[in-house]
Amino acid sequence: MIASIAKGSMALLTLSSGATFAQTTTSEPPEVEVITSIESQQWIGISPVSRNTIWVSGVDGRVARSTDAGVSWQYSQPGPSDLQFRDVEAIDDRRAYALSIGDNGQSRIYFTENGGADWRLRYGASNDTFLNCMAVSPQGEAWVAGDSVGDEWRMVRSPSGRNWIKTNSAVSQKPQSNEGGFASSGSCVRYHNDTWMMGTGNADIARVLIKARFGIRFDVIETPMQSGPGAGIFAVYPDDEDNFYIAGGHLETEQNDTSRLWQYQSGEFTALPEPPLSGALYSLDKVEHQGTWLLTSNPSGAAAFHVQSQTWHKLSDANIWNVQCHGDAACWLAGKEGYLAKLVWKPAQAPRTNVVP
Repeated sequence: MIASIAKGSMALLTLSSGATFAQTTTSEPPEVEVITSIESQQWIGISPVSRNTIWVSGVDGRVARSTDAGVSWQYSQPGPSDLQFRDVEAIDDRRAYALSIGDNGQSRIYFTENGGADWRLRYGASNDTFLNCMAVSPQGEAWVAGDSVGDEWRMVRSPSGRNWIKTNSAVSQKPQSNEGGFASSGSCVRYHNDTWMMGTGNADIARVLIKARFGIRFDVIETPMQSGPGAGIFAVYPDDEDNFYIAGGHLETEQNDTSRLWQYQSGEFTALPEPPLSGALYSLDKVEHQGTWLLTSNPSGAAAFHVQSQTWHKLSDANIWNVQCHGDAACWLAGKEGYLAKLVWKPAQAPRTNVVP
């Protein structure tokens, strides 16, 4: 008979003979494979939809798509060249939405259904609206978050991707003065596990807006994230309505004075260990690979946090604005000066067994 007791990353196995063996498993961080095949410019939005298909978007009004894991690229321009496409949300290798940011009519949503050969304008915001981030559910519903104007939220919703409607009453509370979001990586809105989530900043309190898939309005949760002008939540990741992660900080590196990564669980926030990056955290994603990993990035690099061992691993020192994954099969990083890379996870290793006297 074998009795097993798990503790941390070690399992103690006791045989009937009385001999005890210790099995330990190691979780190795991914390696970074820099992609040099893509044209050099600032890439910001990332949307991997499979192991081989990846969409990226950026400045100069451009979107790029690869269907062979980054070996070759097809480029397109949905609109004018002065647009900044900070977010791209792909459905598959042919269909994708691209969000440009800015006021004075610069905030727009384009759609392609033929791999970028043609794009159609689906929504154009008014001159006083600045849209930051968007997310699309597998069912085709989309939400777009913008900076508030006066006492009104500026959001856009589409039930199916066809009709896009401005909504000012989707949140259970009014916005704070100047409350809005950050368009650094398109990560301030996310849909996951039947949960919609948004993060805010630039106001007295950084807040989370969250609702279930069929919920009518977003509930509001106040957070301990640093707040005020230039500070708040930059990226969100919901496990469900009651469990989520937020990342952020202050745009001015020297002004970051509180934890920049938090977990919300059972109604309470817990500060996670600080990552080996300076400045506000721009992006956030979560991957299951030999344990749970949190991935984040900003202009000082990218890092991976292994939750079970509470250990950070620095992945790169490059100026990386975004990291996004499709499962653990396709994790990509994008940033300035044409930086684009993918993470290569090491295969699972068999546990090491040692005899314990």
